[in-house]
Amino acid sequence: RFLDGIEDMEHVLQKVVLAQPDAVQVTIGQARLLHSAASAAAAVSSENIKTPALVIRTDVANIYGSKAPPFPFCDLQHPDIVLQAVQMDACGVICNLFVLPDDAVGAVEVHRRCIQNVTHLRSECTKYGLVLLVEPLAFKWADPTQKDKFAMDNNLVVTRPLVRLACELGADVIKCDLPDNIADFSKLKLVCHPRPVLLRGGEKGEEAEVLAFAESLMDAGASGLVYGRNIIHHEDPQYITRKFMEKVHK
Repeated sequence: RFLDGIEDMEHVLQKVVLAQPDAVQVTIGQARLLHSAASAAAAVSSENIKTPALVIRTDVANIYGSKAPPFPFCDLQHPDIVLQAVQMDACGVICNLFVLPDDAVGAVEVHRRCIQNVTHLRSECTKYGLVLLVEPLAFKWADPTQKDKFAMDNNLVVTRPLVRLACELGADVIKCDLPDNIADFSKLKLVCHPRPVLLRGGEKGEEAEVLAFAESLMDAGASGLVYGRNIIHHEDPQYITRKFMEKVHK
């Protein structure tokens, strides 16, 4: 399901560039396509097309599948991934900070590895002058009786200490989910201050509902919004991106 709509990344990135978002997040393997996509987009548009800022995803994980993996992991793609990002003209890099259910196989090791990833990237980002974005995400069992699949755990009791840990480890920017109760976002944001907090857009939804939710996220105090499926799977990615941009920059 993750590949639906993004099979041809060069074509996808060209559509995204035409929409002119503030930034695009891709892996190091796809980053080189952004510059060629920007050139192609400029050639077919009458507008002054600029290449969006590039953020490189630095880690690989296996916990998003339809079933919990027997051996979960979250590893950096390469020890020199930040240098590679610099060579791709990126403005920043991003990594995960996971917490799995306590009784999940490998939960402690995955959390420890994520901490090591963040601290390594912090050192490298300081060396090369890049922004470090950290994505703290907590998981729970989708069905506690089956314990065979993970689901997001956005309980403030769990997520608040996790986003604070990301800050303590050196994150410049936090990218996370909204707490279960939108009124609790101010409590989450407070422990991140003065770092910007970008909220994830979530699953694909109906356009009117998604746009109204985006506005509520910004009204709640988000510094920005990060969308994937709600843009890529939209019939007009350029239109919907600009609608999101209106919410962010109003």
